[in-house]
Parts: sequence; C-alpha cells; structure tokens
Amino acid sequence: MASRTEPYARRPRNLGFAGFAQEFLRRNPDYAADFAESEAKIKDDAATSAPEVMARRWGLCFSLLA
Repeated sequence: MASRTEPYARRPRNLGFAGFAQEFLRRNPDYAADFAESEAKIKDDAATSAPEVMARRWGLCFSLLA
C-alpha cells in the first residue's frame, strides 16, 4: 500500500519561500475559486482592479520589474 505522501516525496525539496507559497495556494480550493471568480470579472470587464483586490485579500505582493 502506497503512502499518501509518496507523490509529494518526489517533488523538488529546494523550494524557496515563494515556491512553497505558490504550491500552497495552488492546492487551496478557496484560492482556486477566488482566482476563477477574479478571472471571470476581468473577462466580463466588470472590474479592472479585480487582480489587485484578490492579491490583497490573499496577502500577495508582486514586485514590478521595469
């Protein structure tokens, strides 16, 4: 019988903080639903600030590279 954690043992162990956070959010169903809702708002052109609002809600910040 395989362990529940076996698939995760094969992934890289050298994730930095940002990589770990990305993996955590990617697997979070609430985040996925919020992201899909934000994408729908952008497509409907209902809210151009939807990504910023969602990012603040989840504590995300992005550095702008010029």
